[in-house]
Amino acid sequence: MAPAVVRALGTVGLLGALGLGCGSKAPAGGGGPTDADFAVCSGTPAVHYAPGMSVLSASGAYAVAIQSAVTTTSSGMVDSPAIGFATFTVAVTAVGDGGLDAGAVVDAGGVLPDGLTMTTPAVPTEVPYNPYMPVHMHGGSTVPAAAAQGDGTFSVSDFDFIMGGYWQLYMNVVPSPGVSDRVTFLLCIPDD
Repeated sequence: MAPAVVRALGTVGLLGALGLGCGSKAPAGGGGPTDADFAVCSGTPAVHYAPGMSVLSASGAYAVAIQSAVTTTSSGMVDSPAIGFATFTVAVTAVGDGGLDAGAVVDAGGVLPDGLTMTTPAVPTEVPYNPYMPVHMHGGSTVPAAAAQGDGTFSVSDFDFIMGGYWQLYMNVVPSPGVSDRVTFLLCIPDD
């Protein structure tokens, strides 16, 4: 084997032994991290769930963060997105000057427009499915629903993750009056 290949394999082995590989996750019951559950998302733009992960809306006017996730699986409830029916708690924050300066997030508890709501896009007129697996070109069997919790926080429920892999989750932030502003999370659901 060429020396460069041996060095590369040694680095990969070292990263794996240290638990620093892409998608590291602590298995139930303790022990070290494992990448096996997230291999299904390799080669995609999907990211692994972490509380607080956020994206900007399409216009850049809002930052939307997933504060928490709970999934009902075939074996009970888990505190992360997984195969099953997931509910996300998301928080919306206005971004400074309407997105022209995407780094200027309004102070905590930011100034959100009165009457701000969150919806899920219409299927199939706005999005193919919600959630949607672009690699497989199919979605789940339910239509997610959003409910206001107060202070720019929303509960978005009924995301049906029928299998592990790369999923796109769509939500609309809707100021009143105003035009809906799409938010898309690119999420990896582990293959359990």
